[in-house]
Amino acid sequence: MKNIKFVLFLLLISNLVSAQNIEDTAKKSTDITKPFMIKAGYLQTDLYGDHLDALSVDGETKALNSFMIGFEFHSEINSFLSLKHELNFQIHGAEIQLLDDNNVSYDSYLKMNSFELQPLNLTFRYKGFQIYVGPYASSLVSGTIERKDENGNIYKDKSIFGKPDEEAEENKYLQKMDFGATSGIIYEFNKTINIGVRYNHGLMPIFDNALDQNKIKIYNKSFGVFVGYSF
Repeated sequence: MKNIKFVLFLLLISNLVSAQNIEDTAKKSTDITKPFMIKAGYLQTDLYGDHLDALSVDGETKALNSFMIGFEFHSEINSFLSLKHELNFQIHGAEIQLLDDNNVSYDSYLKMNSFELQPLNLTFRYKGFQIYVGPYASSLVSGTIERKDENGNIYKDKSIFGKPDEEAEENKYLQKMDFGATSGIIYEFNKTINIGVRYNHGLMPIFDNALDQNKIKIYNKSFGVFVGYSF
């Protein structure tokens, strides 16, 4: 009987040690040893909404090829969860159709330069993979739209960005803030080199017509791929 108790005791100790080793291994594989990351990537940005014809004469847009740069920081919750905080600079917008003085349509580009903050992305981490989702807010710093002058020459019209003394109900100019949701997937190589994809879905109209009962329902969206370096 004593031998049986001794064997059972050894098995219990063995199981506890094995369980601890498994937990330690899992923790080592998911601990954040390099919480900072700088990154750069390629974006395809576009617009969506019910009132695209208020911007593009044919009511359609095409994706704009663009880029983003930024950095992020992870705040660890436990071995598998963290909060990811991001700050990015990006150029976004779309290709649209406008009319010249002869009512002939031509290709134009709406481009917006913004700083984007993703304050609190909930991130699940497992074996080098990260899956995250959260809100974003962006601040517009400049914007242009390509137009044709009376001689048919293309120029960048900065007036669409708007001025502080302009009235929203009388002029169609760009909203200075945007809010929405973001989601993405990242894979880490040796906890140093990262590749990832992300999607942003805007929820605030891009035109500042807050005093107008008939809001212009046009919103931002974007898809991107990026590479990053953790340190």
